[in-house]
Parts: sequence; structure tokens; C-alpha cells
Amino acid sequence: MDPSNKDTVSHIDAIESANNSDHDVPLKHYNSANEEIVAHIQNSGDEVGMTWRSIMAAVSMGMCYNAYLFTLLIPPAILSYINADLGPDPRYTWITISWNLGGAMFVTIGGRLSDIFGRRWFFMAGALTLVLGSIVSATGQSINQMIAGGAIFGCGSGFLEMAFGAVQEIVPTRYRHVTIGLFDASSVIAQIMPLVAWVIIKYTTNWRIAYYVMIGFQVINLVMLFFFYNPPSFKEKNLEHGRSKRELLRDFDWIGLFLFIAGCTLFIVGVSWGGSLYPWTSATTLGPLLVGAVTLVGLGFYEAYAKIKEPLFPARLFRAKRHFTVPMLVMAIGGMQYYSNATLWPRLSQLLYAKDEISKGLYAEVLPLGSVIGGFVVAFSKKIGYQRWQIMGAVALQTACVGAMSTATIDNPVKSIILTFLISLCTSINLLNGMVLVGFGIVFQEDIGTAAGLAGTSRLLAGSIAIAIFSNVTNNKYTTTLPESVRSNVASFGLPSATLTKLIAAARLNTAAAYKLVPGITPAIQAAATLGNKEAYLTGAHLSYQVALAFGLCGVIAAFFIPSVDKRKYTNRTHAVQQKDREVINEKKMQGGA
Repeated sequence: MDPSNKDTVSHIDAIESANNSDHDVPLKHYNSANEEIVAHIQNSGDEVGMTWRSIMAAVSMGMCYNAYLFTLLIPPAILSYINADLGPDPRYTWITISWNLGGAMFVTIGGRLSDIFGRRWFFMAGALTLVLGSIVSATGQSINQMIAGGAIFGCGSGFLEMAFGAVQEIVPTRYRHVTIGLFDASSVIAQIMPLVAWVIIKYTTNWRIAYYVMIGFQVINLVMLFFFYNPPSFKEKNLEHGRSKRELLRDFDWIGLFLFIAGCTLFIVGVSWGGSLYPWTSATTLGPLLVGAVTLVGLGFYEAYAKIKEPLFPARLFRAKRHFTVPMLVMAIGGMQYYSNATLWPRLSQLLYAKDEISKGLYAEVLPLGSVIGGFVVAFSKKIGYQRWQIMGAVALQTACVGAMSTATIDNPVKSIILTFLISLCTSINLLNGMVLVGFGIVFQEDIGTAAGLAGTSRLLAGSIAIAIFSNVTNNKYTTTLPESVRSNVASFGLPSATLTKLIAAARLNTAAAYKLVPGITPAIQAAATLGNKEAYLTGAHLSYQVALAFGLCGVIAAFFIPSVDKRKYTNRTHAVQQKDREVINEKKMQGGA
């Protein structure tokens, strides 16, 4: 930023004034929070247009998005296969749970720290971490090692998820909707990986090759970042705030950081343990769950009222509640509905509809297809306008489809595919529009990393709760329904009680090896027991979709209070000019001055 520019100097003074004053008090010369936001967006940044450097920087952010999606999508798609090879181990679901834990924390931590110190090296660290996680997972010899790999994936992916905010600040604000829409659509690279992983397994029976592919992609992403992503450095940020790294580290909110890490860890661990490893009523589950929840609530009060020079969550972010806080809430609720389907659909489709490895991969692509198409829809969001109604309509349709999934049947896969696709499509429209609204809902665009990080953390925390709720609701109903379902289906065979007990256990495992251990098993008996297993799981899934319906109704109400984007926020100004473009701007200004 050129200090000789009067608008820039006044903007810097405003930032320093906000940072050094009570963050809850708006600047006096604005009669509303939105007017303050509009004024700062119109007077900060530079008019550099879409240069080839900003385009390549946006491409590198798309690569980061794909890189973290690789780690999010591949392991869950082949989780049961990995467990069968390295286990069986009841803790195998922690391969993905550990991802949520790391991602929820590091997206906010990275966002805030990169707002202060510059983003480039945080992204580089995240990309390098994913290379390490891919190597650890590809060479995994136990479920414990795979869980460690998942945790490493979560930490690195948390840093890379900052791309939701970073991709918006490197283009003129008028192009934010189209950029984030195409940014999401570019994820088609990662979105086809569940299918690719199952194709690999079908023809090689070696799940590790999927992780070797991941290693290659993560290395390419690291190289792309190194050459094409050069946002404002700490030296440039130092021109704004005039404080050294030592001063910033000294004044940073280390207490808030500790409370945030502790609260997130305990809360997610408690939620994940409940109903799976330990009963919900056990002290082992309730202890970390309640302590984590209280810690996070306490963190909120601490951030709001403590006098902190560099808070982890600046209170100024929440000044425009309808423009910032409400979109985050709607994204979190919409995410909970999405996770209900993301949790149920892979198991539901593989158990009820899929015939072989390829069909399992094809069914797994239904959710990603909706997400990619949603990206293209959001690319036109600015032209369509009325983002409030776009989001409200998406949440309402999503809720209706979630409710309709509670009527899914074994003999109608087309209906389930269409409904699942629409749920994913609506989630994407909600999430991406919400991310742009959050970026436009903060006064100082220098805070966009923290804003996007908070949105990501709230969504992942809500997702963790959703996964725990829907998994437990489904599994509990399935467990109680399975015995009677199998008995009724094999009643005509007149099996003795001892054989029936073993058959029910085999149906639960649903493997050829388990059925072979049942005395007197025949293809007809196995087919009847398998059908009973499917019917029992479908009953459990129906109940989960009904529970998810309640969350959707809350989301529709909350979406009503979201404002559409104020058109005055669409400008030609870029708020994070690439370093080489900055040099060109400064050179032109010097020549003009001469």
C-alpha cells in the first residue's frame, strides 16, 4: 500500500483507531455498520484489475481447495476397505474425525495469524503438511497410523481452507461472486476422486495407490503456491500498522488461542465419543463435551470484554450482525443438514443400491456433482441479485429434500439420487453465497482471513455435532431394528435360535466371510438376511433424515434475516494486490509524481 495515497493513509488511521479503541464502538461519522463497511470497501485497496498475476493467484487458491478436498473426500470413500485391510478396529472412524478436529481449529488460527503476518507462508506450511500427511497415510500399517495421518490432514487442510477468504481478496470486489463460484466449480478435480479411488481398488485391490496419487497432487499444489501466490507480505502490512513481529507476538491473544484449541478439542472429542466408543451418559463422554462447551462459551465472553491488543476474534467483526453473524449461522445450519446426507449417503447407497466397486464410486459422486453445479450457479449470483432470497430458497429446498429422503426406498435409487443431488446443490449455493456475504460483512477487509476462518470453524463444529447426532440416531435405530428385521425375513426357513443368533451377527457385518460361519447357510437364507439388514439400516436412516428436517426449519427462519449484497460494495478495487503488481503500481506512481 502506498503511504503517499491520502485515501490509504486515512484508511490506515481508521484501522489503527479501531485496533487501539474499544472495538464495540462504531466510528462516529457513520450512521450504520453497513455504511461504515461500504465506505471502507470503496476507499481501500487499489484499482489494478484482473492481471495475469491475480488470475494465476486465484488458480493457485483453486488448487489449494482441491488439495484439501483430496484429504476430505478420499479417506471416507474407502474407509471400510481400509478398516478391513488394517483392522478391524472400532476406532477406524477417527481417521476422518481427526480431520474435523484439526480443520476446525487451524482454519481460524491460520486465518487470524495470516491477517497479521501475511498469508503466503501459512499456505505453504499447509501444503507441505498435506504432503507429509499423504506420505504417513500411504505407508500406514495400522489404524493408529491412519488416524495420525488424518490428524495431519486436518491441520494442513485448516490452513488451506483459508482459500475461501483469500481468493476473494485477490480480485476486484465486483468479481467476488464469479470468482468464488468458479473456485468451487474447479473442485471437480478432487470431487471425482472417490470414483477414481474405487476404480483403483477394483483393478489393483491396493487402496494405497489412491494416497500415492494424493502425494503427487499435493506436491504440484505446493509448487503452484510457491510460484504464483504472492499476496502482501509482512513488510507491506508493517507499513499499515507500523509494529514489529516481536511487538505483535507479544500483544497476541495467547490466552484466547489456548481456550480456543482446548475448547474445540474437548468438544469434538466428546461429541465423537458419545454413542460410539462410550455411552452418551458416561462421564467419559460428558466430561470433555461439557468442559469443551463451557470453555468455548467462556472464550466468547473473554474476547468480548477483555482488553486485548491483538484479539483472536476481534469484536469489530460482529458489529454488523445481519451482514456477518447471521450468514455464518445459516451456513452452519445448512452444513448440519448437508452432513446428515454426507454421513448417511455413502453407507446408504453402497448397502442398498451399489453392485460393485465402480457403482460404489459412481454413487459417491452424487454429492460432489451437486457441489460443482452449485459453484456454477453462484458464479451468476451477482447478476441474479437478491442473495437473501437465493439463500433462503436454497435452504428451503434443501430442507424439503432432506425431509423427502425419509421416504427413500430400496427399489427406487433414482429418487434418492435426485434428492441427494439437490441437497448438495443447495448446500453449495448457501455456503458460497454466505462466504461472499461474510467477506462483504466486515469493516476492514484485512480481517477477511479471520472472518473466513470463523465461518469455517462454525461450519465444521456444527458438522461434527451433526455427524455425531445422525450417526448415533441411525446406528441406534438400526441396532434395535436389525434382529426383528432379519427374523421376519428368514421366518419361513425355520432356523433354530442358535443359528438365528449367528445369522443376525453375520448380517450386521454383511461380509461373505461372516455368512460362511453360519451353520447350514444357503444362498436363499443369505439373501433374505441381507435384505433384512438393508431394511433395518433404511429404517435408521429415515429417522435421521426426520431429525435433520428440524435443523432445516431453523435455517429457513434465520435466512430470512440475511440482507442481500449492497451493490455499492461491488467496486474495481482489489484488497490484496500481488507483490509484483504492487511494484508496478508504485513505479507508475513514482513516474507520475516525477
